[in-house]
Amino acid sequence: MPLRLRMSVLSQVAIIVLSWLLPFGVFILAGPVIGDAMRIPLLVVALLVAITLSVRGTECGVDCTGDTITVRGWVRTVRIPTSAVKAVDQGRYALLWTNEDGRDRRTKVYAFGRSRSGHFDPHSRESLERLAAWVGSR
Repeated sequence: MPLRLRMSVLSQVAIIVLSWLLPFGVFILAGPVIGDAMRIPLLVVALLVAITLSVRGTECGVDCTGDTITVRGWVRTVRIPTSAVKAVDQGRYALLWTNEDGRDRRTKVYAFGRSRSGHFDPHSRESLERLAAWVGSR
């Protein structure tokens, strides 16, 4: 049975707000340093960064199917054959697997990581437990 796990709604809202504040905050702070000629290109770059971070941030998570586990992160998406997955390291919020060369690999699941205070929120802990149960049932 397929499994789709995403960040909590509260985390997604926070990601969207921060992804717009960060590039535009840099734009505002850099305003006095840059000249008028660079203002429009920098604004376009800030807009593109904000849109990209918003979309990528809210899509962070894990999709599990019979053949593949897809881990979507901030920058990249990793597709792992389900048969290669060994376990879920819930303490380090990572998927442990073996690549085709036989080397052990670790892929972080950033969507369910610890908060800055070092604690898991209940949604993240539950999501990691569901992922571990799904992997264990394979």
